[in-house]
Amino acid sequence: MATGKTDLMRAQRRWADAHGVRYDAHGCVRELADNLRTPLDGATLAEILRGSELTPGTTRPARLHSLCSSAALVVNVFGWWRGRDHTPLLTALGLEGPGGTRLELEAPLPTGLPGDPPTVDVALYRPDGRCVAVESKLAEWLAPRPRRQRAFKEKYFAEGRRFWDEAGLPLCQALAEDLQAGRERMKYLNAPQILKHALGLRNNGLATSALVYLYYDRPAREGAQHRAELERVRERVGGEIRLHVSTYQALFSALAAMPDLERGYVDYLAQRYFN
Repeated sequence: MATGKTDLMRAQRRWADAHGVRYDAHGCVRELADNLRTPLDGATLAEILRGSELTPGTTRPARLHSLCSSAALVVNVFGWWRGRDHTPLLTALGLEGPGGTRLELEAPLPTGLPGDPPTVDVALYRPDGRCVAVESKLAEWLAPRPRRQRAFKEKYFAEGRRFWDEAGLPLCQALAEDLQAGRERMKYLNAPQILKHALGLRNNGLATSALVYLYYDRPAREGAQHRAELERVRERVGGEIRLHVSTYQALFSALAAMPDLERGYVDYLAQRYFN
């Protein structure tokens, strides 16, 4: 029986075949431009380089070359909004309030701990100083998470410190400890990543910001458990962080209904991801 991830790759290969896009046996395009609606501009390239999406692997091209690249999806969906008013985009995400004009990809959210800070896929900065941080998932959630791997690096519990508690996030602290000890386990949801982003937002004085978990839904057997795990996290920490869950399908449906958007942008997304 095919998995949801296999079905997703098949759909992306069909799109590539229909548009003359060449790819290798791993489903990676030969030319990066073929994986993107428009070529990377200087600002977007600089932001992408803060992460590892353009770092080649030992046997494969960089992840941004994959037809199932979540980073490519982010660039294709959110890149069009750079320099534009984000209010319609926020509305399409199910959020209220005015949007600004500053958008960043691979935005760092320093937690105050040593080492590289976690990065969020998209950050939308509002004029009042608040931030809407978007964590994007395409195929990642369709693969079970490793069972024997610790949820966090030891630095998140160094010297008995309780970093979420110290930041005023005791519910997040309790969930982090349960995940680390194995008392709570998420098979498909990267819950530690959500908690790191919550700590980063609070550490940067963005306590009233929204954290959006935006995923590409699939009619796969993994879906019900993934949704249950999202609800479990919201039940446990919803009183401390504004965790908003949405799907790319819902986002695109709302965008496609907006008459003033560039049709080339909407049509590309429809053919590539939502046909």
